[in-house]
Amino acid sequence: MSDVAGSRTPEEQALAEEIERTREHLGETVEALTAKADVKARAERRATEVKASLRGKAGAAKDKVTEQAGELREGAAATTARAKQMTPAPVQRSAGRAVVIVRGHRGKAAAGALAAAVVILAWLAVRRRR
Repeated sequence: MSDVAGSRTPEEQALAEEIERTREHLGETVEALTAKADVKARAERRATEVKASLRGKAGAAKDKVTEQAGELREGAAATTARAKQMTPAPVQRSAGRAVVIVRGHRGKAAAGALAAAVVILAWLAVRRRR
């Protein structure tokens, strides 16, 4: 084979072109194999995909919970209004005073609630034994 491009025969020229195409194909194959062998980069790409998916799902879940909380708030407000309408005025006044007293003595109220819970749990434990 001659190095001078003009003095090549058609067979030599075709062979040179085939060699060049084979080199290009081999280079592409090596790049593809290198990408497959790069486990760290593949794991990072997959982690990024999973993270994006989870962010989307978390956003959708947050929106749904926010919507449901609003609905529950509205329902609670309606139930409270109905209960208030059905409760006699003297009971409402007594309940209002009780709330004021409890707010003024939160520590004592918490201790009382805890004591009541302990008494109820002890009673249930004794009852189960029988």
